[in-house]
Amino acid sequence: MLSGSFNTLGRHWKQIFGMALVAYGLAALLFGGAIAIAVSVVYDHFDPVFHHDYDVEPARSDVAPLVIAGAVLFVVSMTLWVLSLALMYAAVPAVLQDAVLGRRSSFGAVWRRAWSRFPAVLGTLMIQMAAMLVASFLLAALVVTTVLASSGSGHRAPPVALLVLFIVGFFGLVPVGIWLWVRFAFAPAAAVLENQGPVEALRRSARLVANAWWRTFGILMLIGMISGAIGYFVQLALGYGGIFAAMPLAMADDSDGAKVAAVVVMVVLYLIGTVISQFLSATLPQLGAGLLYIDQRIRRENLAPSLVEAAGVPPIPTGPADTRW
Repeated sequence: MLSGSFNTLGRHWKQIFGMALVAYGLAALLFGGAIAIAVSVVYDHFDPVFHHDYDVEPARSDVAPLVIAGAVLFVVSMTLWVLSLALMYAAVPAVLQDAVLGRRSSFGAVWRRAWSRFPAVLGTLMIQMAAMLVASFLLAALVVTTVLASSGSGHRAPPVALLVLFIVGFFGLVPVGIWLWVRFAFAPAAAVLENQGPVEALRRSARLVANAWWRTFGILMLIGMISGAIGYFVQLALGYGGIFAAMPLAMADDSDGAKVAAVVVMVVLYLIGTVISQFLSATLPQLGAGLLYIDQRIRRENLAPSLVEAAGVPPIPTGPADTRW
């Protein structure tokens, strides 16, 4: 599965990287536009908040718009991140659909297939995230209850039972999250390759993962760790490369132009490293999950003959046994 993920990425990197550029590029442009709009709306409140005397507190009428703008930008960024992730999760199975048959796919074909299944993949992600958010809100409510119980008792330690419940809830949330992540790992592939709706794709993934949870968990963890390590070292190398490349520019001339050029070099190399890291972390684990999905269908549903027929491989003729070499 690991070698298959890297081989698929190597053979179809143009289509996958093109989809990543579209997904993350559009998200970056939209987020940049949102920042520009937010800054233009609250621009008059920057000076009263950030440029004031130290002994004078900024007025609430100036702080509130900045806080609201920051909250709106956070919601916009998270929304764009989820949309970009859903588009990439739809694109990877669309590439695998031709890759497993030994066919070359064009960017246009991948885009049309991914875009047509984008709502279903987005639905699977939203359902999973909603489940995790509910668990997180319950844990947050437990934290607030613990703090209020402690402060309401004269700054004494919170009740032991409540503290134990908080610890159990905190450490119980992690394995439950991992279990759900593995159980529904095949949902994007099922939504794209089988044209399933969000709920049915999640059920399909749960059925395929059943009795193979540990195998699925081990392979996905291995691929995720390797892709994360590669992305980290690439980003680290380009980040330090930008610093070392900018140092001669900054030291050669004290002019503002040289300093701006040095900053531009550092930022560009850092952004390139970030793009490569995000690209690997978003594609390699999904390629592994898609290949595992196909592998499980081959093992349980005898999918191999259908794949051979779809690939146009001529059947092997059967005849009398021949013992000659």
